[in-house]
Amino acid sequence: MPALFLSVIGLPAHADETIANLYSTAEAIREKLDLSSYAWTVDMHAHEGNIVETGISEYATITDNMVTDYNTAIQNVINTSYLTAQDVFLEKHEEAIDDMHDSINDLMGATTKLSTVAVVAELAISAESTQEQLQVQQALVQTDMTITEADVDDYNTALKDVETYAQQAGAFLSAAQDTSITSAVDNYSAQNNIAVASYSAIAYTQDIDKFVISYDNDLYMSFQGFFQNKMVSADDIYNQTSYTQ
Repeated sequence: MPALFLSVIGLPAHADETIANLYSTAEAIREKLDLSSYAWTVDMHAHEGNIVETGISEYATITDNMVTDYNTAIQNVINTSYLTAQDVFLEKHEEAIDDMHDSINDLMGATTKLSTVAVVAELAISAESTQEQLQVQQALVQTDMTITEADVDDYNTALKDVETYAQQAGAFLSAAQDTSITSAVDNYSAQNNIAVASYSAIAYTQDIDKFVISYDNDLYMSFQGFFQNKMVSADDIYNQTSYTQ
């Protein structure tokens, strides 16, 4: 059964306070600007010989504090991430997909460097007679068909990277499509007054089918056992004869 684990610290709920603050600071200045239109009323009184009281301009004056509050509110909005859990998971999915494609390119390059092994295998399998075996020997003498540990290391590293990034990409997409996960993450971030995208680490471990999202101040969420029906075995991979992207 899927399990959800939370580390919770009681903080006030987050309801887009940065946007609310931006509105209130902008609205305060807008109200002052609206009052400035009464300058024409002042003009009328002056033309009629009336004398306005000292200090009426203060009603429409924009203070230094109002300017500071407004500009700070703008900067806070610029610096805040409003991504939902689904947005974050999809973003991480795309990153993992890009990394996987890069690893596949590395793997293809490493495979090309080791392609001489296939040539040698073809030579060896058809060499049955003494003459044919001598021909294989001569070919190996004339052409260096050995492989290096460095090339093999590149191959093995790229191969493992493809596996790792494929796991991450699949898990992130599955998480983005699971409303029980996305709603839990969104609610958790709101309850703890943190942005979903402010995580310090986010990773999936296939062996134990576990997703962990960590934040600062010892906050984290853990999901385990949610993707059992998404697992793909080696048999599924290597017995699949074709793949269309």
